Amino acid sequence: MKKSKFLSICGAAIFSAFLFVSCESENEEILVDSSLDKDVLLKLQRAHFSTENARIIEFMGEKGVAVEDMFLTFDQINELSQNVVGPHEKQYRTTNLVTGLPRVIKVSVDPDLGTLGSDALDAMIDMYNAENLQLTFERTTFGLKGKKKADIEVTEFYELESGGFITLGRAAGFPNRKGNPAKGFGINSRWFELLNPSLAEVTGTMAHEVGHCIGFRHTDYMTRESCGQNVNEGNAGVGAIHIDGTPTVSDATSLMQACGPADRFNQNDITALNVLY
Repeated sequence: MKKSKFLSICGAAIFSAFLFVSCESENEEILVDSSLDKDVLLKLQRAHFSTENARIIEFMGEKGVAVEDMFLTFDQINELSQNVVGPHEKQYRTTNLVTGLPRVIKVSVDPDLGTLGSDALDAMIDMYNAENLQLTFERTTFGLKGKKKADIEVTEFYELESGGFITLGRAAGFPNRKGNPAKGFGINSRWFELLNPSLAEVTGTMAHEVGHCIGFRHTDYMTRESCGQNVNEGNAGVGAIHIDGTPTVSDATSLMQACGPADRFNQNDITALNVLY
């Protein structure tokens, strides 16, 4: 999930993320430039992203911007800023969704993430497939190239906690205009240095990030109350389209809250999945 709030006295967190791997991984987030061009900032703001702590990085082999719990390439930022829609409430989806349904989405996880990472990926696949959607998920080998490559890859990055929070996962954007899911997401191995996550917590984190990859936004998009904040990520705009049949009030148990502790779909998450897929 995006972030977990830390208890500074004992070093505990509300929700956990992933199995620790070396911060020397080739998938480590690389800071390129902490300053952002004004034009890029304006586009992100127009798309209703909070630009606090936004920065240019290299992630999953591409250069772009880390913003909230997302990584967006500059092409994605341009695309997202061009399609502003009217005000909506939650639950939310992006403008672009995965198309070509019914469709099998291949997913993979780096073997260096160990048994916990492998088991969590399998559990996450089962979690989505149990909903009998037109999107089904199937495991494949990590690191394949070309047409055999996974549609969604799970990689690793390393980022220290800041302001009492730690980013647990970062999705590599949203579905693109061609109707393909975001190509994957990273899990912050720094989190695992601090607390030992359970299988359910790791699975929930993966399921949350996959949610972003297939087009879901945070359910507390207007307040970020799950993080103990009162910050409006934007009451309208690109990727903030209300999903029919879901609540327009707080949904504290949704898996797509900005911060934990949910580790499974609630009924509103299931409704949203069935409406879209």
